[in-house]
Amino acid sequence: MTDPAIDPLRQLSAPLEQLLAGGGDTRLALDPTSRVNAYGCRPAPRPEAFTFASSTATSISDRAFAAAAAARQALLRDSMKWGFERAFDLRQDALRSDIKTLLDLDDSGCEVVLAPSGTDAQLLALCLARAIFAAPLTSLIAAGDETGSGAAHAACGRHFNAITAQGIAAVKGEPIAGLAADTESVAITARDNCGTPRAANQIEAEIADQIARALAGGRRALLFAMDSSKLGMRTPSPDCLRRLAAGTEGKLGVIVDACQVRLGRKRLRWCLDQGFMVLITGSKFFTGAPFSGALLLPQAMVARAAAAELPLSALGAYSNRSDWPEALPRARAALPARANVGQWLRWVSAVAEMGAYYAVPLAYRRLALARFAEVVPHLIGAADVLEPLSLGDGPPDEIDDEEMAARTIFPFFVRRHGRHLSPARATKLYRALNDDVAALLPATLPLRERWIAAQRCHIGQPVPVRDRQGELSGALRISAGARVISATWTGDVETSAEVLVREFDQVRGIVEKIGLLVRHFDDIERAYDTSHPAPSRQVSAA
Repeated sequence: MTDPAIDPLRQLSAPLEQLLAGGGDTRLALDPTSRVNAYGCRPAPRPEAFTFASSTATSISDRAFAAAAAARQALLRDSMKWGFERAFDLRQDALRSDIKTLLDLDDSGCEVVLAPSGTDAQLLALCLARAIFAAPLTSLIAAGDETGSGAAHAACGRHFNAITAQGIAAVKGEPIAGLAADTESVAITARDNCGTPRAANQIEAEIADQIARALAGGRRALLFAMDSSKLGMRTPSPDCLRRLAAGTEGKLGVIVDACQVRLGRKRLRWCLDQGFMVLITGSKFFTGAPFSGALLLPQAMVARAAAAELPLSALGAYSNRSDWPEALPRARAALPARANVGQWLRWVSAVAEMGAYYAVPLAYRRLALARFAEVVPHLIGAADVLEPLSLGDGPPDEIDDEEMAARTIFPFFVRRHGRHLSPARATKLYRALNDDVAALLPATLPLRERWIAAQRCHIGQPVPVRDRQGELSGALRISAGARVISATWTGDVETSAEVLVREFDQVRGIVEKIGLLVRHFDDIERAYDTSHPAPSRQVSAA
């Protein structure tokens, strides 16, 4: 019989790619042929691709892969000294400390609860809110039409995948015992039925009305404020959040969905200082290996969370002892001692990217992202087959958002025969964009076009959005991630700005390939028809 004490060490001896793809739900599963997951990412470096996919997820970089490899070796050495469980717990503590240091939160008094993904972190926030309020709960999801597909389920205590990151089978949409009862969710949309961004004051008035309804019915309200959405939306404004929190006599909880982490560190600190919980990930803007989530607990909530009677029957399927800090001993004591090595390694990769990003002076971070926000919309707008998506002006904001004052997500529709591609067709184009599809196109193509067809281009997945005609279309996204900064920094702002031009050349290549795919879309659509069980047979492996 196998000694259970050996199992963790045996697990650590698996190939690093396997570890990085483990400890998650079905979203991390790899296609057996292409070796990429559903988000087009590989758990190994993929330098051959032009990558601007940080609004969805990004393949791990060489730097982050090396950091994960070194961390695994260090954990193996520590396990020989102290045993695996103690060594892993210490590594998780160090990881929490690194996250706080990099985000300038060392003196904030906040605590970090680790999670496999942003959606998992959302569920943990709901668990804490349920325990603290001890009353029927209404979750309000701001910009609910521009958030993750599992958010509506997690916000009302329902399973959001067919399996949890702990390997426990579930039924998507089914209630989680001890969490879903007396919990409901309401989505506040960011856009109207014609895809037009709603006015900030209209969204904020609806949020206030829904909160008032919940409280009038004897419930407590939990607001998932959006900062930022899949399409770059922020709502409600800081001023509105202050007013809502002040006017509800402690009957409203605020959770800031900052999973994209497209906010400056001053803005993040402001949210925590207001007593708001904050959701973050290391795998969106920061471009760590997908997925890695965390819940930041403000100092004002730590003592209440520590004393709360948590719904541990619900938490056990989604969280482990070492995910929680020592400041929350009741949760730690009641949760299993399982170690999610994949989650830890993905966060290690994210911390490596965060460190490289924040090592770059703020002046260059500001310049590079502002330049990205100037050039990329121009490249999109100049393409005949692309139509930029209206983003609206957003609510007024008096907080210094540092380099994140610039937009970093640029969504667009793709036109063919005068109509926008539907979400299904946009998905086929998205997949072809990320593949070498030269073999699918006519052999008579000029050499340059064959090179373009072969170039792998990874951008943000399509988001279903109504267009001006009310038709549901798929909006693709080109986004700036942390590597746009760290990969172009040379030690000098002026020289780095010249290197940045190469990034824009890659964006031009992406736009050019989209145009080529649209011209030959019949060939692409046949190859990527979902009725074919394995379209990748016709395309070279990623």
